[in-house]
Amino acid sequence: MTVTYRAIWQENRSNLEEVAKKTFEDWTQDNHPELDLSKDTSSYATPEGSDILFSARTSIEQHGLSITEFLLREEDDSERRTTTLKVTTGIENWIWVDVERVSENLWSKPDTNSPWLVRSLLHGANAMQAAPRWGVVRLTDGPLAVPPTSVQTNLINLIKSPLRECPVVVFAHDYLNGAEATVERANRVCDSLAGVVAVRMLTRGAEAVFNNIIGNDYGIESGEARIYLPGDMPANQHRLLDRELVSRSPESAAKQFGMLLQPAMANRRPPTIFDASFDLLRKGIGLTEGDSLRAANEDLAENEKTIQRLRSDLEKSQNEVIDGIAELEERDTKIAFLQRRVAALLRNESKALEESTRIPEEVSSIAEAISAGRQHLSGVVIPENIRGDLEELDQTLHSRTWGNSVWRGLVALNTYAIQSDRNPGGFHEWCKDAESARVWNFGVNKYAADESDTVKRKENLRKLRVFPIDHEVDSSGSVYMGAHLKIANGLLAPRLYFYDDTWGKTQKIHIGYIGRHLPTERFD
Repeated sequence: MTVTYRAIWQENRSNLEEVAKKTFEDWTQDNHPELDLSKDTSSYATPEGSDILFSARTSIEQHGLSITEFLLREEDDSERRTTTLKVTTGIENWIWVDVERVSENLWSKPDTNSPWLVRSLLHGANAMQAAPRWGVVRLTDGPLAVPPTSVQTNLINLIKSPLRECPVVVFAHDYLNGAEATVERANRVCDSLAGVVAVRMLTRGAEAVFNNIIGNDYGIESGEARIYLPGDMPANQHRLLDRELVSRSPESAAKQFGMLLQPAMANRRPPTIFDASFDLLRKGIGLTEGDSLRAANEDLAENEKTIQRLRSDLEKSQNEVIDGIAELEERDTKIAFLQRRVAALLRNESKALEESTRIPEEVSSIAEAISAGRQHLSGVVIPENIRGDLEELDQTLHSRTWGNSVWRGLVALNTYAIQSDRNPGGFHEWCKDAESARVWNFGVNKYAADESDTVKRKENLRKLRVFPIDHEVDSSGSVYMGAHLKIANGLLAPRLYFYDDTWGKTQKIHIGYIGRHLPTERFD
């Protein structure tokens, strides 16, 4: 898998090549003091087995256009990281930084943090008042505060500009934790996504003005964070992070937005001036014959990497198709759910259903689904130490969809548990027979009453499905759980495992695991 961090901006510094050279060399020397940066190319192998390569090359055209390229490649058995800095000066001054990581282990937690290199270059440009900018958006190395009096001019106009290409992240003042917490979170986003987003903070009272102008659907409340993507799109496309998620840690919002923006970063097209600049490097203007050959070999290697990335993108697109099918299934499930609810309400369903209609209809994440379950669902037990990959799943682009699927599953299990007049046969039969708006519309791929005989027979697979449970259910404090809801398909294929004790001492459903698909003989 390939993950790319890409930052491109334009600025006005007259000595841009000199500044870029010194910044890149300082950064490289700090990380690898063994490299000899007096040469155009330098390499060495570390005692740990990593190969390090540094290269620099410059081409100058007589009409004033020049390009300078610096490259640092760090490679070991498990991963290759390539940091490339390209600077064009003359007709226009541009900086382009790419950090590309290639590894088989990046899918679940790709590194989307900007390097010190990007932050340092932006900081220097702002210090020199060189106006680093991405189109109509001025890029800064820190967040900008927006008071109530400046909401329209400094934020609304920016967000609504049809010329804006840069995403804008907005933090609302956190009345619970104070301004310092808001500033720290905003700073972490600036550090992690430097050159990729513009960050703004609404000061005390500014969110009311902001929401009044932009509309509540696009608004933001105390402690929340929202990213406004370029272009005219529905409100739900501008991802909103609730206060609980944002406050989980200072870098939580940065991780969420980084995951969301990763495809856009990798696919961002450089300005056309780089096409002419690359021709200079390819032709080797001003280079010796040996340097030209080296540059050609590097271009060949770069093209091979591009082919590999395209193959990876194709594979990812295929996986996105799978996830898209899963999302269509989720929509079908929701339609069926609403149809059944209308029918149930027309029949004046039981008191249990009337009470359950007071619970939330939707949630924004799996974490919110669990929190709501503990608060509203008396027939379901969700332990504090529940197993699974909750934080990881909530950092994906599907966290809202998966969260609502988990929520519907919990509500269905709760309705089943508290319905006193249900027939024997378990959750599966209840879902088929019950005239409830809250059933789990499982279908052939949405529910499993137990695992396969192979999983139950092989100890290494069976033990992965033994989860903590109330001692009233089992004196050992843990029990094997085979029944599970299939939340979605795709690469992570999240699952919800539970134990049905509705006919036992507790008369409740006990949740043991919510996370990625557990290993089987065919799925690892």
